Amino acid sequence: MKLCPFCLQDVVWRVRLKTMPEHRFLMCFECDSVWLEDQPVSDLVGTVFDRHMQSLGLAPDWKDIEKLDSLE
Repeated sequence: MKLCPFCLQDVVWRVRLKTMPEHRFLMCFECDSVWLEDQPVSDLVGTVFDRHMQSLGLAPDWKDIEKLDSLE
């Protein structure tokens, strides 16, 4: 399993939004780091959950996240 390169405390998960199931991204639930699916998971790229949701025009809502599987 791929550990988050920012916090090294949790694995990186493939997730989607329940309200927008076609929108998938990668996320660390320990430090809230987010990567788009086409981005490499590294500490050189990425954003945080709040900023990512705001970029979609949505309020950050943890209940909207659905874990799909962990990144290998």
